[in-house]
Amino acid sequence: MKKLNELSFIHLSDIHFVKSSNDPSDIDKDLRDAIITDLEINARENLKNVAGILVTGDIAFSGNIEEYEIAKEYLNRVCDVFHIKPSDVYCVPGNHDVNQNVVNSSDLIFTAQNAVDEKGTIDDADKTFSKYISDNNFNALFKPIDEYNEFAKRFECNISADKIFWQKDFVLEENLKLRVVGINSSFLSNKTDHQKGKLDRLMYIGQAQIPCYETDVATLLMCHHPPQCWKFKDNILPRINKRADIQLYGHMHSQSVEIMDENAILYSGAVHPTRTVDWLPRYNWITISSKTENEERILKVEIYPRCLTDDRDSFTIDSTCSLGENHISHEINLDRKRKAALQDRKKETLFKDEIELCTQSTLVDQTSEPIDERKIIYDFYEISWIDQIDILTQLSLITKETSTKLDSKMISEAINRAREQEKLLELHKKTLNKMEENV
Repeated sequence: MKKLNELSFIHLSDIHFVKSSNDPSDIDKDLRDAIITDLEINARENLKNVAGILVTGDIAFSGNIEEYEIAKEYLNRVCDVFHIKPSDVYCVPGNHDVNQNVVNSSDLIFTAQNAVDEKGTIDDADKTFSKYISDNNFNALFKPIDEYNEFAKRFECNISADKIFWQKDFVLEENLKLRVVGINSSFLSNKTDHQKGKLDRLMYIGQAQIPCYETDVATLLMCHHPPQCWKFKDNILPRINKRADIQLYGHMHSQSVEIMDENAILYSGAVHPTRTVDWLPRYNWITISSKTENEERILKVEIYPRCLTDDRDSFTIDSTCSLGENHISHEINLDRKRKAALQDRKKETLFKDEIELCTQSTLVDQTSEPIDERKIIYDFYEISWIDQIDILTQLSLITKETSTKLDSKMISEAINRAREQEKLLELHKKTLNKMEENV
């Protein structure tokens, strides 16, 4: 994997695509086109090595498949601006990505959500959450985001009982990896989220979603709901602040940047906020780099907040957020931060134990260029269901008997078998052949 001195990302939040998006009467289409123009003219001039698009939830408005089809088309346009792959999108679900019709029509789902919500301690809530996600007969806490998962699986950002968060590593210089971690704060979202005269109901994030320590890793955390919306915030936030150096949130539709010695936290405005008197669409660019000073590694974060102009014609610098500058710059001394967090423990022993505990972590092979698994998986999900079954059968990843009752989970398991059996390149070759046949 190639080392880069600087990585950039485009950050979008609360896009709220609806079924009528792109209709002739859609007044928000011009807004989205203005973002594309801003990226083409201004972002390409300011940013180097754009590595991906980060979306912190509420991609859809009602969690319906039609909304995600429109979202995919638009995100492809954003990727095209920087000549990056459609698979270079990273997303987490928000409360609008929950299909509330599914929740409201099922007493089992509502019961499961309330069972977690009513617990008075985080340990009891985690125990109850674990009980419900272990139920293979009816996965109540994941059923409401089925359509989100169908959309997100092509980016490997789907959420399931087997993968309650996702992560992706990028390689910076100074022997440092940037790990992007996506967690889900919308497990309990239902009709009681917004109650007249009351604040939003608090959302659940369990201890199992807290990023773990690992040697030579800087962490960027993506989550839809910001900390003020969390249950058990006092139990979770101090640990997240120690481990997640950069944090991106959405949901509130108001933009601010919180800079602390050891963290850079972006509370993002919305691409599609509600059209009220103070309506002001926003999005962001983010650049991350590394350097060494006095033998200590420094993570540099630059946030470029963008907002719609007063005449609603184009996007420009959000000077209210960046204090008159075109971006906010912050440096985090990672080695000093880790030492301060862990100084009462034996560092060598800790890191060895933590690395073993981080079973979802993938160590980077510095000696060879790895295959692009994200593109392989993205392309595979772009072909038809019949073609998917045909390829998996040819590669003996499924049997003819199981092919008749195949579901999304079994497809995902078959892809994992391809990875374990080193058949991903062969799977991709057959996928590309299917694509050519269908042109």
